Amino acid sequence: MKKSISTLNTEQASALIHSTWGFAQERDRQMLTFLLHTGLKINEFVNLNIADVFTGKRVKMNLVIPGARGKPARKVPMDRDAREAVAVILDYNRSQGYSLEATDPLVVSRQRNKKDGSYRITARQVQRIVKTLREDAALGFKTTPQTLRHTFARTVLGRGGDLRTLQRLLGHRSIKTTRDLYGIGGVAEQAMEAAVDAPAEQSGA
Repeated sequence: MKKSISTLNTEQASALIHSTWGFAQERDRQMLTFLLHTGLKINEFVNLNIADVFTGKRVKMNLVIPGARGKPARKVPMDRDAREAVAVILDYNRSQGYSLEATDPLVVSRQRNKKDGSYRITARQVQRIVKTLREDAALGFKTTPQTLRHTFARTVLGRGGDLRTLQRLLGHRSIKTTRDLYGIGGVAEQAMEAAVDAPAEQSGA
């Protein structure tokens, strides 16, 4: 284990999700749920388009995340909670008058994205949202979107997944990266101790 990482237990994850407030409360709640159930990197998440999660008739069962720098694409299952989160986000977008065309962003913001002129939410906005909610939830440690990814990893291991499976789900190029972060003495050990205390069902892993 090369560095210490933080994860959320059931109560902490619930506190974070239920500390959402304001006009975009439902969007933020479902955004957190989705991240906890898919383990996506923040940039992967904000770059999702409608077509990545929705066929036009139903929410998809799996995500296909393009590989970076020559890496192959990877498949990430969406469990029931992740799919329900997508459905609510789509309903939110409709209620706010946003288009649901295939190339439209999944998660939108009231502010235009300076990069492409769309209403796509940015990684920095998501980071600020998580920081604010962490303070409102009175969590006693730094909590970022990466914390949600680590929590997903702990949940997978706690449900009996192995490091090789986790490597594929997270998109690590090398199993060494997965082992260094989540091997024995780190999150894997936490997962075994907290298997019954996972933040949510991870049926898709």
